Amino acid sequence: MPPFIPPLADPSKTVSSLTSERALVSFPIEPLTQFLHGANLDIQRRIRAQLEQDPVFSNADKPFQSREGMYVRSLEKASKLVELRKKHKWGEDEMMLAMMMVGDSTPQFLHEALFIPTLKTQMSDEQLKIWLPRAENYEIFGCYAQTELAHGSNLRKLETTATYLPDSDAFELDTPTINSMKWWPGALARSSTHCVLYARLLLHGKDYGVHPFLLQIRAAGTHQPLPGIEIGDIGPKIGFNTIDNGFLRVNKVQIPRDQMCMRNARVNRQGEYETAKHAKLNYATMVAIRANIVRNAGFALGQALTVAIRYSMVRVQGGDRIPSQNGQELKVIDHGMQRYRLTTSLALSYAMLMTGRVMMDLHRRNLKNVAKGEVGLMAEVHATSSGLKALTSDLSTAHVEDTRRACGGHGYSWLSGLPELYTTLLQDVTVEGENTILHLQTSRWLLKTVLGAIKSKDLSNVPSGLRPALQDSKVLEHETSTIVPGKLVAGEALIAAFWHREARVLHEVVSRIVRDGAGEEAMAKSQVRMVELSRTHGEGMLVRNFYEALAKEEAEVVARGGDPTKGHLPVLKMLAELHALHRLLEQAGDFTEDGYVNRQQIVWCKERRAQLVDLLRYELIGLVDAFDISDNQLNSAIGRYDGRVYESLYEWAKYGMSLQRKGSEGGVLGFDEVLKDVFAEGRRLNGTPAPKL
Repeated sequence: MPPFIPPLADPSKTVSSLTSERALVSFPIEPLTQFLHGANLDIQRRIRAQLEQDPVFSNADKPFQSREGMYVRSLEKASKLVELRKKHKWGEDEMMLAMMMVGDSTPQFLHEALFIPTLKTQMSDEQLKIWLPRAENYEIFGCYAQTELAHGSNLRKLETTATYLPDSDAFELDTPTINSMKWWPGALARSSTHCVLYARLLLHGKDYGVHPFLLQIRAAGTHQPLPGIEIGDIGPKIGFNTIDNGFLRVNKVQIPRDQMCMRNARVNRQGEYETAKHAKLNYATMVAIRANIVRNAGFALGQALTVAIRYSMVRVQGGDRIPSQNGQELKVIDHGMQRYRLTTSLALSYAMLMTGRVMMDLHRRNLKNVAKGEVGLMAEVHATSSGLKALTSDLSTAHVEDTRRACGGHGYSWLSGLPELYTTLLQDVTVEGENTILHLQTSRWLLKTVLGAIKSKDLSNVPSGLRPALQDSKVLEHETSTIVPGKLVAGEALIAAFWHREARVLHEVVSRIVRDGAGEEAMAKSQVRMVELSRTHGEGMLVRNFYEALAKEEAEVVARGGDPTKGHLPVLKMLAELHALHRLLEQAGDFTEDGYVNRQQIVWCKERRAQLVDLLRYELIGLVDAFDISDNQLNSAIGRYDGRVYESLYEWAKYGMSLQRKGSEGGVLGFDEVLKDVFAEGRRLNGTPAPKL
């Protein structure tokens, strides 16, 4: 197994520039880390310490691995996790944390985070007694087979069929066309023995829509595909290449009737269908993944910023012509544009983390309700997770890429850790629903809620900030921002601005749809504005959730007898203000279009943003250290805790060379195979004698 090369950070060898930066942070970092990670922090650290005692979890060799090599190494890590789970008696939550602590993606994630939760939410208690122990003990390994070659986000049009055969009391599963084969499921190509297959349920010639079925795809012992099953690998992807995404064709394969997942709907021996309690229950797992994406967007951007901010405090470049520098180069972080782009991205990262908390809490509440057959929260969770998944994945990928660019040439190196982080994260804009379609789902929910409220004259289900405009449309005409140039911008003023913007866009979309007939045709004509509506809804949630999380933290600090004017809270309040101001200014036209924010207010917002970027300058290292990401998780030569950037790049490059294979005659790879003949031909053409060996 590879060693932890370069060696993990040694605080005693930290470069002086980072030591001095950490000494200037105004708050103790540990309480902020506890705020960010909550009750899981001690568990995370304990698990991480257990992992990083074993070289199997080293990620040092990953930049130099082939696609096949990365896959096998990820399985080695997954296997060791199963071993450690048994040894340390980890529960479900601890196992999920362990997979996060690895700093690498493994096929195991699809089994633990998709396959098992799907069994739990879709199978009856009787079925779970049979299948759950087999899955949890890794007797079987599963994946989630929903997406087809020609259908992804429009689940109602999936073409895979499950036809009930009364004579054999079985379902016949079939992918009747090339279009209908399953395409993209992670862990399908090589790892899985079983899958939850989503197929159209056909009973006596009638189509009952898409339902989940448990299908064994490989033989126990040999792991070869079963008769009627064709499985393959879909090939290299932009990123996430430790995961074996695959395709699956099923040719009239029969499974017992009791392998239809029957918690939410069932078929009896006579082939009679018992209606689902709620059709959306079949998609509970997908909603869970979307909620996870929202939370992980903030951590992924935080990981990138940990690398970039540390590196920007070690790297010096230019500025030596500035008289006050006395010929010395500036730290890159002290160049205004670098500080601006990294600080505003850091504010966004924290905002997404706060909203991720809210989303995961909402998801957990919904999951408990779903298990009991209660669906009151389902529509809100589905709609909210859809729009926020789309918004946060768009924002996080864009800002991670900008962060990579901020690291210059070394950011282009795989050894920076940033290219892999970006290419892995990039899947989130498409996985579990393409973002434009998800935005449309969110706006449909908002429109349905609002139109229903207008009709019933009951606004209780409408988000609170939208109610005044629905009660009196003239409110929008007379409202103006309470931002006062020259004074601190209050959270209430910023929250109100985002509510106003959303209410105005909503009013415009509703008016247009009602004008055009209020049907599907009308909505189709308004798709551009509907996507804008969903984005404004999500942007407002990011702002509100940040401020609400800080208000809750302040109340808890006071309850513990602490002083909320000291420590990390004042810094986070500046970060929340910066986030809201920056998002407002990035979309200033939306807020000035109807005169809600005037020119003088915009000028002040820009000035205040610049002030906040400067005020946060010496807090940056503390804000990223608080993420508590280990060197092995970062897997970055330039983002190390101890700042030994150049030594690390050099040592890591040499380690990579030791892994390279030699040429066919034992020399430099490429010379014996090609270059030797090229150079010989050049000498022949120039009449140059052959070199003496």
